[in-house]
Amino acid sequence: MLGSFIFGLPSDREATFDATVDVALEGEVSLAQFCVLQPFPGTIDFERWEKELQDDVPRVDGIPLTRYWLIPQTKRPKLLSPHPVMSSAEVRDRTQGAWDRFYTLPKIWKRADRIPWRGKLLFIFMSKLYRQMYANTGIATDSARVAMAESWSRWLAGRSVGLFTAKPMPDLEVPRVISRLARRIDASASDDRTGAESESGNR
Repeated sequence: MLGSFIFGLPSDREATFDATVDVALEGEVSLAQFCVLQPFPGTIDFERWEKELQDDVPRVDGIPLTRYWLIPQTKRPKLLSPHPVMSSAEVRDRTQGAWDRFYTLPKIWKRADRIPWRGKLLFIFMSKLYRQMYANTGIATDSARVAMAESWSRWLAGRSVGLFTAKPMPDLEVPRVISRLARRIDASASDDRTGAESESGNR
């Protein structure tokens, strides 16, 4: 089960971050992602945010903040709306801290406790890969850190491939329902081609 948590809400305080991680740990979710509030186009939050800024829209390299997806990643603010009691850097750092606390090796090992050995090893690799891909690349603010996180993600992914490999199963059969459906689709396509060729010949 994947738990998704958002930080940066106006009601968030310093204690919110640890309390949220506690909920994720006690809820026994397998994976968790901790995101910074980001209003998406087409949502009520985005419309409210855009209306609040009105004509006083900050710009980055000439691009309005309300079109943040066009701003290069290394220059894009991680917190789009100012928080009433915390700075953007503090929200970002505490969000990173939530990732770090949830994905410590002892906690990952505890979550993998009921999984067979082969699956346990796979789960550990997947957890570390997930954290590397979504925490470091998503929250990082400088290109060097993003590049390093992406490099580690590729390395972990390469080492995990073998865990997905299984022995060939030459006797494995396609379920009959799927086979019948495939034959019907082929027959229908054949009829369409025949009809098209006939119609073309009549012309």
